[in-house]
Amino acid sequence: MKKLLYLGVLLCLFLPRLGTAQSERNLPFSWDNLTVYFLITDRFNNGDTTNDSNFDRFQDSRNNELDFHGGDIAGVTQKLEEGYFDELGVSAIWVTPVVENRHGFNNPPANDPTFRDYPYHGYHTNDWTAFDPNFTSAEDFENFINTAHDHGIRVLLDIVMNHSGYRTFKNVNGQLEFVDDDYPSDWVRLQCGTENGELPCDDLTTPLFGLPDIRTESFNTVNLPQWLLDKWDAEGRKQQELDELDAYFSRTGKPRAPRYYLIKWLTDWVREYGIDGFRVDTERHVGVDAWAELKDEAVAALKEWKQNNPTKKLDDLDFYMTGEHSGVNIIGNVGDQLPDDFTVGKFNSMINFRSPKEAYTELGQEEIFSSFAAKLNDNDDGFGTPGEYNMISYLRSHDFSEFYTGNMFEGAVKLLLSPGGAQIYYGDESGRQFFDATTYVDAGYRSDMNWDSIDDAMLLHWRKLGKFRREHISIGGGSHQKLSDAPYIFKREYNRNGETDKALVFQGQDNDFVGALNVFGMWPEGTVLKDYFSDTTATVSGGTITFGTTFGIVLVGEPFDLSNSVTLSVDPVSGFYTDAVTVEMTASTTAEGAAVDIFYTTDGTDPSVSSIQYTTPFDVTTTTAIKAIAFDSEGNESSIIPRDYVIGDGSPFDVYFKKPASWSSANIYLFNQNTGDALPGLPAWPGAIMDTVEGTPWFTYNIDQDVQVGIVFNDNGGDQTDDLTRITEGWYDNQWFDSCPSDCPGLQLPVLTISPDSGAYNGSVEVSMSATNSGVIYYTLDGSTPDATSTLYAGTFTISSTGTTSFRAIAINSAGSSDIVNREYTIQDILGYTVNFRKPDSWNTAYVYLYDKNANAAIPGFPAWPGVQMSQLSTSPWFTYSIDESVEVGIVFNDNGGAQTDDLFRTTDGWYNNGWTNTCPGECPGIIPDSSFDIYFKKPSSWNTVFIYIYDKNANIPISGAPVWPGIEMNAINGSPWYSSKIDESVEVGIVFTDNGGAQTDDLFRTTEGWYDNQWFDSCPSDCPSINDIKASFFDKAPASDALQVARAWPNPFNESLTLSFTGNMKDNQVRIEMFDLAGKKANTTLVKDTRTNTITMNTSNLPKGIYLLKIVSDKNVKVMKMVK
Repeated sequence: MKKLLYLGVLLCLFLPRLGTAQSERNLPFSWDNLTVYFLITDRFNNGDTTNDSNFDRFQDSRNNELDFHGGDIAGVTQKLEEGYFDELGVSAIWVTPVVENRHGFNNPPANDPTFRDYPYHGYHTNDWTAFDPNFTSAEDFENFINTAHDHGIRVLLDIVMNHSGYRTFKNVNGQLEFVDDDYPSDWVRLQCGTENGELPCDDLTTPLFGLPDIRTESFNTVNLPQWLLDKWDAEGRKQQELDELDAYFSRTGKPRAPRYYLIKWLTDWVREYGIDGFRVDTERHVGVDAWAELKDEAVAALKEWKQNNPTKKLDDLDFYMTGEHSGVNIIGNVGDQLPDDFTVGKFNSMINFRSPKEAYTELGQEEIFSSFAAKLNDNDDGFGTPGEYNMISYLRSHDFSEFYTGNMFEGAVKLLLSPGGAQIYYGDESGRQFFDATTYVDAGYRSDMNWDSIDDAMLLHWRKLGKFRREHISIGGGSHQKLSDAPYIFKREYNRNGETDKALVFQGQDNDFVGALNVFGMWPEGTVLKDYFSDTTATVSGGTITFGTTFGIVLVGEPFDLSNSVTLSVDPVSGFYTDAVTVEMTASTTAEGAAVDIFYTTDGTDPSVSSIQYTTPFDVTTTTAIKAIAFDSEGNESSIIPRDYVIGDGSPFDVYFKKPASWSSANIYLFNQNTGDALPGLPAWPGAIMDTVEGTPWFTYNIDQDVQVGIVFNDNGGDQTDDLTRITEGWYDNQWFDSCPSDCPGLQLPVLTISPDSGAYNGSVEVSMSATNSGVIYYTLDGSTPDATSTLYAGTFTISSTGTTSFRAIAINSAGSSDIVNREYTIQDILGYTVNFRKPDSWNTAYVYLYDKNANAAIPGFPAWPGVQMSQLSTSPWFTYSIDESVEVGIVFNDNGGAQTDDLFRTTDGWYNNGWTNTCPGECPGIIPDSSFDIYFKKPSSWNTVFIYIYDKNANIPISGAPVWPGIEMNAINGSPWYSSKIDESVEVGIVFTDNGGAQTDDLFRTTEGWYDNQWFDSCPSDCPSINDIKASFFDKAPASDALQVARAWPNPFNESLTLSFTGNMKDNQVRIEMFDLAGKKANTTLVKDTRTNTITMNTSNLPKGIYLLKIVSDKNVKVMKMVK
C-alpha cells in the first residue's frame, strides 16, 4: 500500500488541467484566509526586455549571482493574464520594492576589487518617489495593479523605512567612481553609540549591515538633500514634488522630519495606484509609533483611491499591513498579550518566522493546525477577538536560512491547510531549486523562476490545495476541530464579519475514501458538495457523501459558482468641475467571444437597451446626471453606474434621510469626499442634528459646500450608514432616490437662500441662489416685486454695475411661494489693496505678474512677464505688493519667470500660501514663533532627585546663560513619579536627566513636547498624572514677577479643550484671548479662569478640526501662536 503523497500525485498527472475561472473578482476574500505569493521581481519573469539595462548596470558579478536578471512587473502581469495565479488559488501577490534603487554596485572588498553586488532585490533605495526602470514604468505598474484586481487578487508592496542603500560605484577606466550620493547626516546615521555622538546602539539605532540608518526616531526638521532636488529638477518634476510636500505638511501639521517625508512618499503609491497593503521590511528596527502613523496615512490614501476609482476597487476593506519581525511568531502561551506591533503599530499580521523549522519541519499536522487555530481563530485560547491578530506562515523565504527541508508535496498540505495566512515563495509550487552560492548565501535562495523545468505533478498538487483554500475562507480563518485520528479527519468553520463557510478534510491512504463518507451533520440532505482534489461533485444522502475517489486525500466544501460578468467604467467620477468634462465609458465581459454594448440616460431614469447607445466620448457642459449600463451578447449585464457632474459653482441642495425605527436621533456628518478631510466650519463628529420633516420619518439638511461632500448619517455617534456622497437633492432609505420613495411629506413651501449677504463689494459680486422643495427661482434687479414673470434664475451670475443694485427674489412651487428675499449690493470702483505671498523655500525670489482677468489680456503700463519684484516683510518668508489697478486682475506669483503659481484672483487684502487667507496664517512678520516645549521625566525608584541639564546639541557646548552641570531641579508632579520642565532656547538642545550629578541618562534629543521613560513618548505612557497636577507643577516654579505673561498653550494639537498657563499676577492683571481660523473668522469659545493655578481653559469642543491662530494680549505683551485641532 502506497502513501497518498506518492501514488496520489502520480494519478494527478492523468487529470485534466484546471481551467481558469471566468470572474475571479467575485471569489470570496478575507485577510483572515490570505494566500500570498511572494516573488522577487527581478527573478520571476522578464516581460519587457527593453528595460533590462539601466544606469550602466552590467551583468558582471561572480557567476551572475548578484546581477539584475531582467525580471519585471510586466512579467508578473503576463503571468496574471495567463491565469497562473488564479489556478494556484493565490489571493494576494507580494512584490519586492519597485522604487528606484542605488544605481551602481556596492564597494567591493579590498581583497577582491572585481567583486560586484547590485541591488537587484530592490531593498537599497535611492529615491522613494520614482520607479526603478529595471523593475517597471508607471504605465506597467498601473496595468499590473488593475490586472491583479480584475483577477480578484490584492497587491502587497514591499517597503523599506529603516534604511536607504549603500552609496554605490561604477568602473570608469579601471577606477571606481561614485554614481550616487548619501542622504545627509541629519537624515541618516552611519554608526551608533554615545562615543560617536549618537544614540546608544539598539534595534532602532544600529545601522544594519552598515546600511545608512534613517533617523525615523527624530522629529527634527531637515531639508531635502540637494542632490535629490537636482535630480528632480533634471527630471522636470521638482516643483510638483515640492508643492505636494508643502500640501502634505500643511494638511498634517507634521514636522519636516525624515519619517514624515518617507510616510508621504510611500503612501503616495497607495493614493495613486490603489495598492492594497504593505509588507514592511526590517519592521523591528523602526519604532512602532512610526508604523502606526504610516498605517493611518495609508488607510486614508486607500480610501481616497477607492472613492476616486469605484469601478476598479475590489471592496471597501481598509489598507492592510504585515511585517517582518523575527521575534514575533505564533509560538507562545495561551493568554499572552498581543505584541505592540499590533496594539501600537497597527499591523494586521506579522510573518511567522518559526513556521518553516519549528512547525512544518518538526511537528505533525494536528499539532500545527490545532495550535495555530487556538492562537489565531479561537475565542477562548487566542489573543482576543478572532481576526484582529494574524500570522503569515511559510516554508521557504529569500533571506532566512531556517527553511523547510521536507517533501514539498507534504509541505503543500501543511502550509495550504494551515489556519492563518499562508505565503508561497515563488517556485515552492514548481520545484524551483536553491543552490550553493559562491557570493552571499541569500543569492542561493533567489534563483530564477524555473519556467523551463516546471514539475507538473507538484504544480498540480499545489493548485488543487490552493483552489480549495481560495474558495473556502474557513481553511485559514475558521475554527479547527479534529474528528478522527485514523484516518485523520478535521473540519473548519468560519462565522465572522457577515460571512459563513465550512470545510471538511479526510487524509489517509490511497483507496481509503472510495465509499460513503460521513459529513458529520455539517450539511443537510440534498446539498451538492465538491471534492477539490479529485474535482468531482456529489450530493449528501443519508448523512454521507460518495465521491468514489481513489486518492488518499479528500477536500470537501460547497462548490463556488463563478458566472460570467460584465464590467463597466465611466470616467471621470462624479464631482464639481469648473469647466466642461469629457465623459468616456469602457466595458468588458468575461464571456469568451461576446460583444459588449453600453447604454446611458441623462434624465435620471435607469438605462436599458432602449436608452442612448454610447459610441464615442462626449462633452458635458452643464450640470448633468448620467446613468449607464453595459450588456454583453450572452445576456450578462453590469451594475448601473451613476455619475453626477456639477459644472460651475454648485448650488446648495437638500438631502433627506429616513430614520430607522431603532434610532433615537438623526445626525449628519459631512467631510471632503475627495480628500477625506473634515470641512472647516462644520460640526465635528457626529455632525449636525438634522431637521425633522413634520409628520414623517424623514429628516432633512441643507448642504452648501463648494466641494463634493462625503456623508455619514448616524444616531448621534452610534449606529451609522456607510460613507455616502451626493451632489444634488436626494432621499436616502438604504439607497439614494432622486425623489421621495415612501412615507412622503406633502409638498412644502420652498425656502429661498441667497449668497452673499448685502454689502459693499470691490468691482463686482457673484450671486448664487437655491431653493428647497423643488422651488423655481425668479428675480428682479430694479427693486420691483418678483413673480413668475420675472427673470428666471439659471445659475450663478455677476453684478458689476457701479452703484447700488436692489436685488429681490422669490421661489415658487405648486404649494405656493417662498418669502421674498431682498439684497442690496453696492459695487465700488476697484480700490487699492495689498497681497502677501509666502515664498517657497526652494524659490530664490518672489515676483508678481498682473493681467486683466476679464479680458484675459495684459494691463497697459504694467511690466511684462515676470512682472514686479515683491518686497520682503521684515526677515519673514512673506513678500508683499500693493495693487492699484482700474480692472479686476489675475495674479501669478513666480520665481523671476521660473517656478510659478496657478492663475489666482483677489480683490481685497489677502495672504497666499497654497491658498488665500484674510490674515497671516503663520511665520508672520513681526511675530516671534513660540519654540518652547515641555518635557517630562519619570524618576527611577533608585534616584533621590531629578535635575535636567541642557546644552547646545549642534555645537556640543554649554548654552550661554543656562545653568551649569548638573542643571536645574525639575518640577515634581503631585501624586506621580513624573517631573516636568520647560525648554525655551534658540538652539536645538541636548538633554541629560540626572540625580543631582550622580546617576544620569544618555545624551538625549527632543524638539517637541515629550515624555521620557527609558525612551521618548509623544504622550504619557504610564502612571499618568492628572491635568490639574501637571498645571500645578508649572505654577509651583513660576517666577514671582507681577508682569503677566503666557508661559505655554497646551496640548497642541488640542481636542475638547485648550489650556493657557501664565506667569505673573493673573488676579490683578487683565488678559484678552482671541482665536481665529485661517480664513480670519473669529472662533466662538468659552473661557474658564483659574487664578489659583494661573491658567485659563478654553472650551474648544465646538470647533472643527483645522489650524487656528491664538492671539493672547497680557499687559503690554502680544503673542500669536499657531494651534492645531
